[in-house]
Amino acid sequence: MKRFYYLMPSLPIVKGITEELRIAGINENRLCVLGQNPATVVQAHVHAATTWEETDVLHSGFLGALIGTGFGLLLGLVIAAVSLLGNRLDSEVLIATSVFGTCFGAWLGGIRGLSSRNHHLQPYLQRVDEGDYLMMVDADDDQQAEQISRIMARHSRDAEAVGQEDFFRPFE
Repeated sequence: MKRFYYLMPSLPIVKGITEELRIAGINENRLCVLGQNPATVVQAHVHAATTWEETDVLHSGFLGALIGTGFGLLLGLVIAAVSLLGNRLDSEVLIATSVFGTCFGAWLGGIRGLSSRNHHLQPYLQRVDEGDYLMMVDADDDQQAEQISRIMARHSRDAEAVGQEDFFRPFE
C-alpha cells in the first residue's frame, strides 16, 4: 500500500479534488483530510482524518504492548525463580504475567499515543497549523497509485505533492 501526501491552501480546492478522485473510483475510505479545524472539514462533506490517523495511538499502543510483554515475561521469570510460597510455579505464571504486561503496556502506550500527533505527519503539521489542508490518499496497488498521480498532477498548481510512503503501515 502506498500513501500520498498533498497540501492544499483552501477547502474548496480540497472538495473539488476529492470529488474528482471519487469519480475516478478512489473510495472515500482511501482518502482523508487533516485541517486546522476538523469541524470545517466535516461540514464541507469531506472525509476528515480520524483519531486513528491524527494521533499516534496505534503506533504507541503496539510498542507499549511489545514492551509490556517483555516486562511481563521478565516478571513471570522472577516470580518463578523466587517462588515466595515455596510452591513450584509452572508456565501459568509466565502466561498470566505476560498477558497482563501486554494488556497494560498496550493501554499505557495507547494513552501516550492519544496525547501525541501521528509521527508520519510531523513534516506537514506546521503547514496545517498555518491553515493549509493535508490530504492523505492511499493506493492499494500500482495501477491505483498511477491513477492518483495523474489526477493530482493536473492539480499541481493547487495541490502540492509533499510526500509519499511506499510501504505505509500504521504500526510503524
